[in-house]
Amino acid sequence: MPKDNEVGEKNKAEEKIAQLGSQLHDEWRASRYREDLKDYEPRVKKTTDPLWQIAHDGKTEVDIANTSYGDLPEDWKGENKASAEVTVTEIEKAVQAGVELDDAFVENASSVLHDKWLERNGSWAPTEQKKPYAELSEEEKEKDRVIIRKGIEMYKSKEK
Repeated sequence: MPKDNEVGEKNKAEEKIAQLGSQLHDEWRASRYREDLKDYEPRVKKTTDPLWQIAHDGKTEVDIANTSYGDLPEDWKGENKASAEVTVTEIEKAVQAGVELDDAFVENASSVLHDKWLERNGSWAPTEQKKPYAELSEEEKEKDRVIIRKGIEMYKSKEK
């Protein structure tokens, strides 16, 4: 049976993952924002999340651009949540080991993030992304770095 402090730590990690997942979702949808309409260009997707469907009168489609992360069905939180989990885990391991959250950490954690992404998405990933992190273009590497840096920002803001 888990101890109270273990449950508390797990809940804190889940909160961090949800917060970072939400930030990643908001960043993705920002480019879809339509100032004149005060909404986002719709991106409708099918969902198989039965609890979400029940809560939304049996609907099987969700506009992921106009839905906040917390209100998304679980199957559409997927990649943001997975990236957030890897990021939070890497930061927590580094902090516990006394590793500085510097540029070297960002590169190492970005490499882990990419490797984990490939494990989940390698079967359909574009050719330019189906390679080790060190062989990616700077543009592709930067996508991973941005996620790690956002995680570090979140971690440092929670320290204060």
